[in-house]
Amino acid sequence: MALCKTKEDADKVRKWSTQAREAAPWYQHEELGYNYRISNVIAGIVRGQFVHLQEHIDQKKVVYERYKEGFKDLPVQMNPYIEGVMVPNYWLSSLIIDADAVCPQVRSESEALYRPEAGKSCPTEILEIMMKYNAEDRPIWKPIHMQPIYRSHPFVTVKGSGRAKTNAYIAGEAVDAGRDIFNRGLCLPSDIKMTEEEQNLVIEIVKRCFA
Repeated sequence: MALCKTKEDADKVRKWSTQAREAAPWYQHEELGYNYRISNVIAGIVRGQFVHLQEHIDQKKVVYERYKEGFKDLPVQMNPYIEGVMVPNYWLSSLIIDADAVCPQVRSESEALYRPEAGKSCPTEILEIMMKYNAEDRPIWKPIHMQPIYRSHPFVTVKGSGRAKTNAYIAGEAVDAGRDIFNRGLCLPSDIKMTEEEQNLVIEIVKRCFA
């Protein structure tokens, strides 16, 4: 508990104690925040769900496979894994648009704009149309090195160390993999309570974006 003299101080403490998120479509941080929101009730619910863990993973796999089948003719790929080597939990189904199928898109720290183009799409277009259908999907998490609080810090790329403002491509090759995935990817509705009809609607919406 914090005792504050002003509403401004209370709002600031409340922001710091709930991850210090900024007003943006993605997770955006200009200040260091914390997360104290888990309660004994939530912890008890989590413990109770452990006995159903494998059942939930199996249901999540069905969601993932249905998306993968539904998007097989689109220039996208589902969050990949190496079969026979990796065993995913399928907890969140995400897609990444092929680099040559992304329509023009620009993003500031808190906003995004795009220009529609036939046969192409981008995360911003898909997210905006999904919102009209009250379908909850989100951008893929914004990498730590792209966050305003860390923008001046060095980070590691496939080409060695770099800076947040470094060009993401060298001779057409993605160097800053995190930035590239953020720019081309989004998280799809993945709740196990989602009906097959609801998921089919999500698939149809994404297909229309590439029409």
